[in-house]
Amino acid sequence: PGRCSHVANGGFIVDPRVRGSRVGTLMGACFKRYAKDLGYKAAYFNLVFESNQVSVKLWESLGFERVAVIPKAAKLEGMPIDPETGEPKLDAAFGYHIDLDKVPEDYDPLDELDPLT
Repeated sequence: PGRCSHVANGGFIVDPRVRGSRVGTLMGACFKRYAKDLGYKAAYFNLVFESNQVSVKLWESLGFERVAVIPKAAKLEGMPIDPETGEPKLDAAFGYHIDLDKVPEDYDPLDELDPLT
């Protein structure tokens, strides 16, 4: 209970061994369905890293809208070196929101796995 109890918040990590199998798409689509079914009015995913373009594209393909940018949010492995500091650059993070009232009542998460999409 609370001021934001109508907003579902989530975060997923896909095991590297199954990346590319669309399991992230299925988790995100099921999250939308279940959050709506549980009576949430909105959903929010924070800390979607800018360098993870697969994740960025995933949330946008599922109808989530980027509503926040947090500059210099994360120290991630493999980031390029900042020439000014000699340290790895800090990655930005995005926040994504969706209005669950706009998700159709007959929304089927499996439709997101259509091989033509």
